[in-house]
Amino acid sequence: MSFEEIIHFVFEMVGTVAFAISGAMIAIKKRVDIFGVIVLSSMTALGGGIVRDILIGHLPPTMFSDYRYVLAAVVTSVVVFIVAYIFRDLYRRSESTVDAVNNIFDALGLGIFTVMGAKVAIESGFTVNGILVVCLAVITGVGGGIIRDIMLKEIPFVLKKRIYAVASILGGTAYHLMYVNNVNIRVATVVAVLIVFTVRIIATVFKLDLPKIKYPQEN
Repeated sequence: MSFEEIIHFVFEMVGTVAFAISGAMIAIKKRVDIFGVIVLSSMTALGGGIVRDILIGHLPPTMFSDYRYVLAAVVTSVVVFIVAYIFRDLYRRSESTVDAVNNIFDALGLGIFTVMGAKVAIESGFTVNGILVVCLAVITGVGGGIIRDIMLKEIPFVLKKRIYAVASILGGTAYHLMYVNNVNIRVATVVAVLIVFTVRIIATVFKLDLPKIKYPQEN
């Protein structure tokens, strides 16, 4: 395995764990059982990559050909569940802290998976099609969360709050532009991840949302 392949694997693994933690926290908040936590956590971490791979004809999707990612998501979700169960009273009383931690892991996962999605698109030969590269980057970043929310019978978070997909679009676009302009790949990766992470954190801290129609009787 080359150094670049190692870096790619480490990044994807960090993103998988980060999204798995975020998904597990949301699942626990919705009071599902441990199996539900594992499924929802795994879908949050791996769902976007599955959709991306299907769209570009990479079959079977990476999730089913490299079990390390599935194992990482499952183990992470179980660990989060056990910690939340053992310290359930503290966990329940610290809801605002839990949400803050969840947002950090979610922002990190979004940044990493956005870049990994763009990277896979480019490596698959779609470099000249910038729109496709960015779309696949966004799908990789937000797809898992959308699947999770649909399974929970909720309007996907990405469609209603905190400038979520926009952050992914900015990061995917930045990575593609840096790539076609021959910026060092490692630098481009770090910069794009930081763009997504920073936009998400700023939107969360300052409660920034995209414009939407609100009627007078609504809060």
